[in-house]
Amino acid sequence: MRDYQFRRVHFDGVKLVGTFIGCDFGSWDSADIGSIANCDFTDAVLDGCRFLNADVQSIELPRWPCFAIENPAEAREYVMRTEWPARTRITLDVYTDVDPECSASLGDAARMAKQAGLSLEDIRQLLLAIPGIRIRD
Repeated sequence: MRDYQFRRVHFDGVKLVGTFIGCDFGSWDSADIGSIANCDFTDAVLDGCRFLNADVQSIELPRWPCFAIENPAEAREYVMRTEWPARTRITLDVYTDVDPECSASLGDAARMAKQAGLSLEDIRQLLLAIPGIRIRD
């Protein structure tokens, strides 16, 4: 699924599988309109996705190379003042240029590494310094 916004959907205790690129889960306005909690994405691919007004700790994420930046608006200052490989900076700029209602931005480090011409381990080391980073091994 690509660029889909699950605005008026309430996911609770659901296992989601498949590939989600650029999708939003939840609502920018209120969790009463759309929400996500207690879900399992362990067999999914997430890239450029966002969880909105969500309890991210209740959500099981896919394994590395998927990563999540929890509270990405709070990580923005760090991202913007840090030296990054060009393509990586652009991606992280997009992931953190969000309102506080965005509980997490999720990405695919394998795609980032390929675009930046870096190894997956190099990207991982760069990501680990970001405040709020969450990686599941």
